[in-house]
This record gives sequence, C-alpha cells and structure tokens, in this order.
Amino acid sequence: MAELLRMLHGVLPVCFFGVTLLFLLVTLLHRWQVKRVRLQWVGRWPLLPTGFLLLVIGLGVYAALEGQAIPVLRLGLYFSGGMFWLAASVLSAQVLVTECGIIGGLSRSERSIGWGQIVDYFPWQDEKGRLRGFVFLFVDLHGKRRRLNLAVPPAQQWAFHQMLERHLDSRFELTMQQCYGKKALEE
Repeated sequence: MAELLRMLHGVLPVCFFGVTLLFLLVTLLHRWQVKRVRLQWVGRWPLLPTGFLLLVIGLGVYAALEGQAIPVLRLGLYFSGGMFWLAASVLSAQVLVTECGIIGGLSRSERSIGWGQIVDYFPWQDEKGRLRGFVFLFVDLHGKRRRLNLAVPPAQQWAFHQMLERHLDSRFELTMQQCYGKKALEE
C-alpha cells in the first residue's frame, strides 16, 4: 500500500502540471481568438488557485523550517501547475468589451452578449450612491429574456460609458411625441 501511495504521489504532480498547462494553453487560444478588444478588466480574482498556491508555498516553507527533505522536482511541479492554473483562471475571469459586444468571462458563454441582443440597460449603485456597474436586459440565442449584472471598476467606468453611448444609446433614442390632452382629442 505504501508503494502504491508513493507511486501515486510521484505521478499526481506530473498529471496536475500537464492538465493545468493544457488549461492555460486552451485559455490563451480562446483569448487570442477574441478580436477588437477595447476594454478589459478582471471580473473576480480566482480564490481557489490562489489558495492552492499559498498552501504549496506554506507547506514548502514548513517542510524547510522543520528540516525535512523536500523533493524539489515535486514541489516545483505543484508550484508551476498552480501558477498555470492561476494564470488561466485570471484570463478566464476577464471581462472583455469588444466592438461586437461584452464577454463576461472566456469560460462562461452565457455571459457573452452582442450589442444587438441588448434591449435595455441601466446603471446600479451602492448604498453610498457610487456607480458600481450596469444591468443589461437581453434576449439570448434561444429567444429567452435574460439579465446580466456587470460590475465595472471605477477606473474603467468612463470609457465603458462611452462605449455604451456609441453602441446602445443611439439605438435607444426615442423621439419625443406630442401628447394631446382630452380637449384636443375631442375636437
């Protein structure tokens, strides 16, 4: 049993390294395919890969302080795999605003909408009245009405608002029509 665990612990870091490298390469390929990106920011920081890296670093430091022999190759594979996982997760969590629409994450196709799909939008604010993002109402590819809440960082808000004015406000401009009162309609 001990031999099986030793073999498994020898193979597992290599497999982890290979899978995370593949994940990073696929994510880079998807990001490379997105053209005409005008704005981008990281939506949410990936906590799971960050926690894994901190665990690997913490266990490595603990083992070094306790004077235990550290298999450098194994630790390097775990650390490199963790870095690949973190990089791929950060790329996947990016919000991309293109000339064609909004991609709310490379790995989440339900958060990707074209400008033509949006039927309405409005800003949302926090309790202190600061603009935090926008809510988009859109029709998905199956004809269902959907909603996308998109948080926009303060540094990107002005440029994002300019993109909205260019792509959406011109479509949503309504001409003012004169409303007639009851007397005017009776005549």
